Amino acid sequence: MRKTISTLFVAAALAAPMAHAEGTPITVNLTYDSTLLATENGAKSVYRSIRSQATDACSNRQPATGLVRVDRACRDDLVDKAIGKIRLAALEDGLQPVYVFAALESEKEASNQ
Repeated sequence: MRKTISTLFVAAALAAPMAHAEGTPITVNLTYDSTLLATENGAKSVYRSIRSQATDACSNRQPATGLVRVDRACRDDLVDKAIGKIRLAALEDGLQPVYVFAALESEKEASNQ
């Protein structure tokens, strides 16, 4: 079963200059397979997918250089909000978030280093 998370992110002063015009809200639809959340490896796969989708949403190509720049604050905020919504959905579905959230947090900490 695939789920979609709609995340509204209001670009803050730190995030706005690189990815989007200042103060312009962006809406991102992130998808994940909720059946993967039953195992630690599946949860890590979901996390990597969400992070990749958020990176794509918070990236832009610089016209002068052609280089792609990633707004890390934007990406990290989208990932945090997506994880929060996944946790809430799991609790509402009556699931015990054992592997899911421990795996997501450990993956997040490892990627921030």
